[in-house]
Amino acid sequence: MTNNTNTAITITNSGKITAVISGNVYTIDVTHPNYANILQSVKDADYDKFLDLVDLTRKVRDYVHSVDIQVKDGTIIYKGEIIHNALTKKIISFMEKDLPVKPLFNFLQNLMQNPSKRSVDELCNFLDVGNLPYTEDGHFLAFKNVKSDYYDIHSGKFRNQIGDKPEMPRNQVDDDKDRTCSTGLHFCSIAYLPHFSDASGGHTMIVKINPADVVSIPADYNNTKGRTCKYEVVDEYTDNWRERLGRGENGFDHDLYSSDGGDYDDSDYCDGCGDELTTSNYDGNGDDLCETCYDDVYSGCTGGGCAGKTTLTNEDEYPKTSRNYDPVKNPEIEEEMQKFVRNLEDEVGNEGRDGCCGGSCHCEESEAEPAPAPEETASQKYHNLRDALGRFIKAIKESDNLG
Repeated sequence: MTNNTNTAITITNSGKITAVISGNVYTIDVTHPNYANILQSVKDADYDKFLDLVDLTRKVRDYVHSVDIQVKDGTIIYKGEIIHNALTKKIISFMEKDLPVKPLFNFLQNLMQNPSKRSVDELCNFLDVGNLPYTEDGHFLAFKNVKSDYYDIHSGKFRNQIGDKPEMPRNQVDDDKDRTCSTGLHFCSIAYLPHFSDASGGHTMIVKINPADVVSIPADYNNTKGRTCKYEVVDEYTDNWRERLGRGENGFDHDLYSSDGGDYDDSDYCDGCGDELTTSNYDGNGDDLCETCYDDVYSGCTGGGCAGKTTLTNEDEYPKTSRNYDPVKNPEIEEEMQKFVRNLEDEVGNEGRDGCCGGSCHCEESEAEPAPAPEETASQKYHNLRDALGRFIKAIKESDNLG
C-alpha cells in the first residue's frame, strides 16, 4: 500500500487497483483501456495523472458536448447502453492523436441504429482487430475485391465502380456468423484480402459502410471479413496491399477520413467538438472553435461574483443570430440586439474593455481597445465585445493570474 497525505493505493494479485484519493474511491481492473498507464502513474505516485487517466468523463466531455454520455469505471455509457470496450479504446486513441472524437460519436449513433445486438458486438470486434478507419459522418472504410469488369466475384450482379451503391434487402443477408460463406454483400480488412476470391485483372476497392447496415461477421478468419446489406464504393485501392500487409499495416494512411472517403481536413472543423464550422456557429474568433466551445473555454466570471455564469455562458439570455445581417430589413433583430448589447456592456463594464462581470471585480483591467465603428450592427458589436472579453480571460488564464 502506498500512502500520501490524502491517498491510499492497493493492488491485488489479479491486478485490480483500488485508490482512495481525497475521500473518493476508484476501482480499476485490467480491462480498463488506460490500465497500463494508470498502473505506471501509481508507480510514479503521480496522482493528478492517475485521475486524468481514470476519469474518462472529463476528457470525453472536453471534446463532445452531449448529455447522453456517461463514463463509469472506464466504460462509456451512451443513452444507458454500455459501449463496447473496443470503441472506448478508439476514442482514447483519437484524443491522444489530437483527432476530433465527434466522428466516433457519429459512428456510435449510427451503430445504435443497428437492430441486432449481436451484429453490434461482432462489428466492434471486427473493427478492433482490423484497426480500420472511420469517416467524419460516422461510417467506416473497408476493402473488397471485384472482377476486372468491376462486378462482384460471387454473383456477378453488383457493379462496384467508384460511386456505386450496391444494396440488397437486409433480411436476405445471412445473419449467422457460423455460416462462413453465405449470402450478403461482402467486405473485409486487409488481412483477408489474400483469401478473397480473386480474378485475373481484378480490382481492390475501398467501400464505405454504415455500421447500422452490418449484418454479421463470419466466425472464420479471425474477424477479418463481414456481410452487410449496403455500402458505397468510394475509391479504388492502388497501393500494393501485399507489401503493406507484410509490414503489419492496416492498408490505410489515416485513422479518419472525410465523408466522401477522401483525406480529412480539420481546418474547417471545431478543434473542440469536431463540428463543421459554418457561418451560423463560427464568427472568426481565431481559435477554430465553434460558438459553444469558445464560450466554454473563454467565458465565465473573472472575479466579480457571478460564479462562472455571465450572460456570455447563459445561452437562454443572448439571441442566436449571425454577425452579418441587414438591420434595415430586420429591425426586430436589430432592436433585440441593441437591447442585449446594452445589457452586455453593463455586465462586462466599460463597454467590454475590462474583465469585470458586473460584481466587485478583483482583476486588473486590460488595455483599452478602440470602440467599435459606428456603422457596425448591434450583432457585430456584441460579437466584438464577447471576443474582447474572451481574449482578456484567455490572457489572464495563461498567465495564471485569474482572480
